[in-house]
Amino acid sequence: MTTVPRLLLVRHGETNENVQGIIQGQLDTALNELGRNQAAMTGEALRDASIARIVSSPLTRAVHTAEAIAKHHPHVTIEKDARIMERNFGVLQGKVMTARLSDFFRDLRASAAQTPGTTVLVSHGGALSALTNTVMFPEGHVVLAPGIEPSRFWNCSISEIDLTQEPAVLRRWADVSHLSSTTQVANVDENL
Repeated sequence: MTTVPRLLLVRHGETNENVQGIIQGQLDTALNELGRNQAAMTGEALRDASIARIVSSPLTRAVHTAEAIAKHHPHVTIEKDARIMERNFGVLQGKVMTARLSDFFRDLRASAAQTPGTTVLVSHGGALSALTNTVMFPEGHVVLAPGIEPSRFWNCSISEIDLTQEPAVLRRWADVSHLSSTTQVANVDENL
């Protein structure tokens, strides 16, 4: 089991709105049947991980995904943090997301580096994309390991960041190998 500090980024499971191409933003939508199965498979894939902390967006689709992971780690309480909610796609709110995510990541990095084991962050495709593309990489907090190519964040994908180095190293990007026979659905939220 891994006991060194690391951070796993997990996107929530599929929703009916993902399938229908509906922009969810901060609408509080639930996982559909496939999404619940994806979340369960993700929880199973992380069963033996040394998880010390789970931080989730407070939106239902993220919380239910976090609960599927926490099911295998009954000693861990899910922490909800509104700073990692999906964007509100109104005209004005997009301008403050980077500052919100930057503050969140600095706090998370500081606490995760002091926590042996794994911190799991469960959030949304748009929020994770903004976190990596406007905070982690541009601010120099995280670099890509050789051979890692950025892509979209698929439903219930797992991305792994090694926090033992400075800057931290993203070693696995949007891995869905733990999901069997699922169809990846483009989330219209990420294209905005």
